[in-house]
Amino acid sequence: MESIVSKVVGMVGALAIAYLIYRYNKNHKQTKLLYALAGLFLISGLCAPFMQTVDPNQEAKESSISEKSSLSEKRKIEESMSKSMSSLKSEKSASESKNKKIAKEVSEAAKSSESSSKKIPREYISALIKGQEYADRMYMSKKAVYNQLTSDYGEKFSSDAANYAIANIKANWNKNALHKAKEYQEEQNMSPDAIYDQLTSDYGEQFTPDEANYAIQHLEK
Repeated sequence: MESIVSKVVGMVGALAIAYLIYRYNKNHKQTKLLYALAGLFLISGLCAPFMQTVDPNQEAKESSISEKSSLSEKRKIEESMSKSMSSLKSEKSASESKNKKIAKEVSEAAKSSESSSKKIPREYISALIKGQEYADRMYMSKKAVYNQLTSDYGEKFSSDAANYAIANIKANWNKNALHKAKEYQEEQNMSPDAIYDQLTSDYGEQFTPDEANYAIQHLEK
């Protein structure tokens, strides 16, 4: 209501001033400058009803809403960052815990081998520790572990040491095959038939057909 009244008052005032300037200029000086000034007030008076006035309360309200929205977005970003950091810490903790567990198991296996027979060569124990790491951390097949242990480009253990390691590694080869199969399915989007071929190939993962079949049967359909 106050806004409408102020518009009407402004319009009437502007028109009145325009009229007074026009009358004065017509009766006295008759200069173009005063006519122009009168025209300016006339236009201002005619446009006054259509000019928008800013309600201080409305402006304050909109400012408050904008600030709340900004704070809400900031909180969402902070919460998202906090969740991400928490997730990363959790994953790091889980990884460190798994690595410590693997190291402990390998160490215990080595101590057990040493205590059970003093005649076991140190090379055999080293091959067992390395083989256990490949099986647990890289989910390799039995044949792939053996080849890695004996390869000139790998660990360079003797075949006897590698055979001892393979015989004493504590691993679930079916689950290793399944883990590899899931990697191919999720990361490379391979079909079950292609995954099977990759798992059993001598140039691939070198799992047995039974191990590969187990993996394919337990993949997500």
